Amino acid sequence: MTLRYALATALDQHSRDYEIVVSDNASEDGTRAVVEGFADDRIVYVHTGRRLSMCDNYEFALNHARGEYVIIIGDDDAVMPGGLDFLLSRLRQTREPMIYMWPLHTYDWPGEGQAARIAHLAPQGEETTLDLKAMARNVMQLGGWRYYRLPSPYHCAVPRSILTAIAARTGRVFHSTQPDVFTAMALPVYADRAVKLERTVTLHGRSPASNGRDFTKRKARANIDKFIREYGDYKFHSSLFPGVAASANMIPDAILRAKDMFPELYGDIPFDYSAMWAYVCRHRFASATQVLLNAKAIKQAHPMTVTRFLRYAAVHQIAGIRRHVLDALAALRTPGPAPETIGDFVRLLDREAGRSIGNKTQ
Repeated sequence: MTLRYALATALDQHSRDYEIVVSDNASEDGTRAVVEGFADDRIVYVHTGRRLSMCDNYEFALNHARGEYVIIIGDDDAVMPGGLDFLLSRLRQTREPMIYMWPLHTYDWPGEGQAARIAHLAPQGEETTLDLKAMARNVMQLGGWRYYRLPSPYHCAVPRSILTAIAARTGRVFHSTQPDVFTAMALPVYADRAVKLERTVTLHGRSPASNGRDFTKRKARANIDKFIREYGDYKFHSSLFPGVAASANMIPDAILRAKDMFPELYGDIPFDYSAMWAYVCRHRFASATQVLLNAKAIKQAHPMTVTRFLRYAAVHQIAGIRRHVLDALAALRTPGPAPETIGDFVRLLDREAGRSIGNKTQ
């Protein structure tokens, strides 16, 4: 079970001025026993009582949180040693509520015949300030591409007051099947800026059961289908083409729902469906051949031009190659093979960061 490592890293902090809410979504893997094994009063265990969709589970957990800031991580994710100490010291310097994000590493857990892998090492750098409204409007113009550059409560620190404002406006905080994507598009409505910190606080782990790991494989597609079924009779945005796998419509649906809910920010920005299809194909939720063969039917659902789609598809192919090269080069800078657990991985990163600082001061 990955949860014990996530909790161990979250507790590896000097501060006690935070809480860890563990929302047990009707699991059958001993979650409660793992939590009780830590015997730490910083952990709050809650049980949903029945299996909920991801959005409902997020909402349930948020309703049990008491802090002024909220960070959501998964049970296969981790926190850097002293990461929350660093973040809390930064929050205490803030005079007004501010969204904080940070460079996000990605670690792939071993399993199903695959060794552990360092999927992405995010560069650490200087603190920067982001123009959220401009970035969010650009996401619309790119058909959803680069939404992940925007902050959401997933691996970012978001003021509770902003989440409360979203709920007051829309009836709840999390919408669609992709709560992180929806909130990434909703937060810019209530915040002009976000601060990207210079060092990692939490990091992303992908276990074999994760939807985000190797989702082009057959087993991962089955996980995604099961995930969507938990939403019952959920209907995707009416402008989306229904003749593809549900996975192809998940991200665009979340973005289009935010567009409909917040016309003051997105009303005059057209969503580029041609660019959307190129982004969908980059993730292999659909193929370029499938899009071209269904172009006539797709155009009946929403605007799309083949030439524009192909132009964006070429851009995404180049961007994908560049990302693979950068990740491979970053992995080469890590000594030895990837550790077998995310807990060992964060300790390795912490030691390497310490060595780097030591070398700079010599």
